Amino acid sequence: MAVNEAGPLRFCGPGAKECEEFVAAVIKHAYDQGKPRDDVWMADFAATCMAEDALRWWSELDEEIQGSWKFLRRAMFSRYRPLFYGHSGDEAEQFVFSVRRRIWDAEKQRDNDWIINFISDCFVGKALRWHVSLDSSVRGDWELLEIAILAQYTPEGQSNQVLTVPEPPRAAAPPPETKRRGRIRVSKKDNTALSYLSKISDGVGLGFTLSEAYALEVEYNPFISDPQTFLVPDLGVLGAPRHFGQIRTPMWHQVQK
Repeated sequence: MAVNEAGPLRFCGPGAKECEEFVAAVIKHAYDQGKPRDDVWMADFAATCMAEDALRWWSELDEEIQGSWKFLRRAMFSRYRPLFYGHSGDEAEQFVFSVRRRIWDAEKQRDNDWIINFISDCFVGKALRWHVSLDSSVRGDWELLEIAILAQYTPEGQSNQVLTVPEPPRAAAPPPETKRRGRIRVSKKDNTALSYLSKISDGVGLGFTLSEAYALEVEYNPFISDPQTFLVPDLGVLGAPRHFGQIRTPMWHQVQK
């Protein structure tokens, strides 16, 4: 509440509307008292009107802000934001308009994170419950959220909603867990014969063989485009490690089925 017609001026918050009414009332009272340019007097008078949440907020301000109406007024406009209760379509339109105006004043038109942080505590009552129920992709994108607000809360007498909330993008399906077996072919410039990595150790490491029967077999997933580890399924192979290492997709053509 900003103004009490039956008693002294009192400000408790909680939103931008009450804040604007209170600032206008302080300015009017200053004119009535012949103090319209007295920055300190107006700040001191405003302090006497603070109550409840507004008083707790004011008490935490720096003395420089408390002692200047110019600074205090600016801090109040920053603190008290537009509130949305979800009462009607008209209220929804006014809320979206007020938020857009604040975004423009702060020059944050392209800063979605700033906008979402700004409006995070603007929802009250049933509008808060509705906001919490939204998909996170809508809550985190102002363009989608303002569409959702205007689609959910339509003007009285409007039978059909003219706006629809875009469905959030679906997550891509994971690649199928399909394993295939193959052999690793080794190419040599001076030898055109087919040569494979052998499953028989030469005493130092894995050798080479011309026989498919003695070629080392590995498992891989042909549906994965990123580098992957080749699996050696036969643990009994002499000198063969369980995992052969990362092989990039362009090398798959060397695997003979």
